[in-house]
Order: sequence, then structure tokens, then C-alpha cells
Amino acid sequence: MAAPPLPYEGISLRGIKELAVRGWAAGIVLACVLMIPAPPTAQLGASGWVVGVAVQTISALGLVLFVRHRERAGFGVLLLITWALPIDLAIMQWLGGGWGAPYHELLLPALILGSAGLPPRRFALFAVGVCGAALLPALYAPDRDRLLGVVTELCVWLFVATALAMLMARIRGQARLARSDPLTGLANRRALDELIERPRREAVVLAIGDLDDFKRINDEHGHLAGDACLAAVAGVLTGGVRADDRVFRWAGDEFALLLPGATDLEAESLIERLEATVGETVCDPTGLPVRITFGWAEGAADTDPRDLTARADEMLLARKRGGRAVAAGIPPRTSA
Repeated sequence: MAAPPLPYEGISLRGIKELAVRGWAAGIVLACVLMIPAPPTAQLGASGWVVGVAVQTISALGLVLFVRHRERAGFGVLLLITWALPIDLAIMQWLGGGWGAPYHELLLPALILGSAGLPPRRFALFAVGVCGAALLPALYAPDRDRLLGVVTELCVWLFVATALAMLMARIRGQARLARSDPLTGLANRRALDELIERPRREAVVLAIGDLDDFKRINDEHGHLAGDACLAAVAGVLTGGVRADDRVFRWAGDEFALLLPGATDLEAESLIERLEATVGETVCDPTGLPVRITFGWAEGAADTDPRDLTARADEMLLARKRGGRAVAAGIPPRTSA
């Protein structure tokens, strides 16, 4: 079975990174400014200044580290950053003595950041965490009148943030549609290009496949027969890959496979099996077998996606020319 849609599919990684950097920096500055009218001395006395400054210093160092390695950061890192903000504010609220200090007011931007960058289910869990952070003073500095005011604020905040989260989910849904192929139900080349450019920690194999003599089916039997053939091939590929593998419609009669963690030998075994299965199970309207030929390339975690694509395409051309005799070591073409 093919892998299910990714939790963050449709979310702009680059855009969320920019939002995280700006929100993180603004949070640090505001927390430092608020320490002047709301000093962190209620729980620990003068030592609270040391703790408060240390918390913001650690946060600032984390921001610098994130900015320096921003290109390598994935959604997992962004999830940690999103959760770090309410934790930071909860600590500052405790140091300030409870709801008398205004740090909890900064939880609204945290909710907005979460609604923009998290899938609905993860945002729901995050919203519960933010509410918990906002209500923590009820345990160590109870105040019934202020509790009512905080609960009212939370209701308003949750309404706004939930509405924004629903809007973002709808936008991401439309983005997913733009990244899917309506005929086969597979993700399209745009989705592959975006996925392969994301930071990864393991090697990956990219395979590009081309149906042999597919134009004949369209010319002799019509485009509806060709469409049925493409859908059938997509079903075979989707059912034949591993759980974490992804299948894409590359373009026209071409398909692509993304095989994370696979070695070149593992990819060769899987792809040859898929080629054989397509030839055995998919036929044109006259009963002739439909065949597909793949070329593939293995890339390390830091391999340039363009180089990986070029090598996979080069191998496909070599296997098509040589009747699939060439399996590896295809050098890039050189211009005359």
C-alpha cells in the first residue's frame, strides 16, 4: 500500500519557517520588555531575574541556531518551536506571580501561529496545551475574579484561532487538489518536486517510469482506453510499493516512485517486480500486455534533487534504448 497523505501536506514549509522566525523573535522581545513592569520576582525573589533572563537567553540562542540551520529544519523542528512558546510564557507567568503579570496575553499569538502551521488534529492538541498554560495560575495563585476574565479571553481566542485553523485547512485542501492528478488519484509532479526538496535524514531512491509504446493505445483505441490504462497502472504501482513509498504521476504516460531509505539493490528488486506485475496484469483493449520501464537513482540525504532527477531520467533513457539491459552506473550525457 502507498503511504497516506503526510500530516503537513499542503503547508508551505518555507512560509511557516518565516512566520516562526518572526513570531519567535517578537515573543522574546515582548517577554523581555514585560519583565520591566512585571518583574519575575514573585516566586523566587531577586533570583527570579536570573531564571527569567536565562529562559529568554536560551530561547534567543535557539532562535539563532534555527536561523543558521533553517534550510535543514523540517516540520518536526517547527512543531517543537510552536510548543516552546507557551512553555516559555507559562514559566514567565509563574515567575511573575500569576495572572497579575501580563505574560499570558502573549498566548494569543501562540495560538495564531499554531493555527497557521499545524494540521487540524495537532492544532486541537496544541490549543488544549495553551489553555492549560493559561489556567495554570489557578493552581499556585488562585484568583476567582481574574480566572473568570482569563476563561472569557480564552473562549474568544479559541474562537478566532479555530476559525483561522479551519480556513487554513480549507486552503491546504485546495493546495492538495492542485498537487494531485484527478485521473489516477496520485500526487502529481509538483507534489513530488516539493517533497523531494524537503530536508531529509536518510538516503532516498527516485525512480521514473515510462509506459512503452503508449501512444499506440491512444491512436488505435482512443483516449478513454488510454486513460483506463493509466489508471490501471497507477493501481498496480500503488499496491506494489512499500508502506513508506510514494507513487506519483510524473507527466502524461510517465510515473515516479520515491523510495525513502532504499538502497540501489532494494530499489532494483522492487522496480523489476513492479515492471513484471504491470506487464502481467494490465492489458490494452486487444489483450496485449502494457509494459513500463523505470530508471532510478540513489541519493544521499544531502543530494541535490536536480542531480537525483537527472540521473534517474538518464538511467530510464539508457534502459529504454538498451532493452532494459543497463541497470546501474549510467553516466550523465555530455553535450557535443
